[in-house]
Amino acid sequence: MVKPISTRQASLIIMIAMLSTKLLSLNSIISYVMANNAWVIFFVSLVVDILFSAILIYLIYKIDMPILEYIKLKFGFTASIVISILVGLMFLFKTTQIMVDIYLFFVQLIYVEISRFIFVICFIIILFYFGSRYMQSIGRTIELLLYLIMFSLVLSLIISVKAINLENLLPFANINISTASKNIFNHNLWFGDFWFLFFMIGNIKKEKDTGKKILWSYIISSIIILLFVIVFTCVFGETASLYRVCVIDITEVMPRLTNQARFNWLVDFTFPIVLVLGLGLHGNCVSICLKHIIKNDIKSKNTVASVIMTSLVLAVCIIFRFTFTDFYNFVVSYFFYFNTFVQYFLPLIILIMIEMKEYKFNNKSYLAKNKNQNSVQLKKIKNKNMASGGGIY
Repeated sequence: MVKPISTRQASLIIMIAMLSTKLLSLNSIISYVMANNAWVIFFVSLVVDILFSAILIYLIYKIDMPILEYIKLKFGFTASIVISILVGLMFLFKTTQIMVDIYLFFVQLIYVEISRFIFVICFIIILFYFGSRYMQSIGRTIELLLYLIMFSLVLSLIISVKAINLENLLPFANINISTASKNIFNHNLWFGDFWFLFFMIGNIKKEKDTGKKILWSYIISSIIILLFVIVFTCVFGETASLYRVCVIDITEVMPRLTNQARFNWLVDFTFPIVLVLGLGLHGNCVSICLKHIIKNDIKSKNTVASVIMTSLVLAVCIIFRFTFTDFYNFVVSYFFYFNTFVQYFLPLIILIMIEMKEYKFNNKSYLAKNKNQNSVQLKKIKNKNMASGGGIY
């Protein structure tokens, strides 16, 4: 039997998932369409995600078994399969987004002429490994690497401090509401990390203040991301969109540190750990959905799901030729419609379904209890009247 994930591991998984999807290139992308107001997209999207995380935390306390199994039990196999496919497809594109991001990172920073074949082989192994693991084992890995990861992020901010110019955030009043609203929807694939809580339902230890700790993890991660967005904008201003590898680029603004000490290399070689863990986490969620779809009588179901997940991610990457621009254009032009439905409407639909089912069950139990009590009372009255020589009336 698989041991449930601890509250600490769950909180760290949320943090790593958030950092891996937002700190590498997203700031540059949004700066291209929002200039110095990129922070607005991050702020609104993160606030919405925090609100939705509260819904899934509520379900964590309400349901004591894996959510897909619960849906299968209460609403039927078909409903659980449909939800598995929808959620799996959403996480497939989230996984692909990180995969394409990592390829961009290696090409632009680590090895300009990297062999695509070697890259693919390496990440086939990584995807398959993480896809075949349980989420709690990934959580333990994150626990071991946490301090190294946080050191990398703190160092990147410290290095860029002297280059900060707060005037690059001004003016605040030039926010175009229409453009901002459009880009909040267009870029929603890079948000929605609360969905990891969906897979923790029935698979997490309900310790003291579990819900509060997970929520605080989301809030603290959001603050770190917003701080990074503000620093990045303050450093580069109107040219922010030109710097595609954001978390690395802000470490290269101090010539003395980069030319003499090369402190930025510490960030260059430690931040990829976040990307690999984020890739593994998202791929693992695709595997969980596939394992629910695959028949139980198939041997090595875990391995089969991992192979299919890895193949699907690579297939999508090949379709877009590992090119970030092609993938990005497809997501912001078409895929965000589907993602909006699954990411934000599906949790509400699931919540309503569960609440209605619970209401009907409780109502039937109440009516059955009252009916039983009434029949007992009538029986007592009948026996009393018969004992006194009278009829029922």
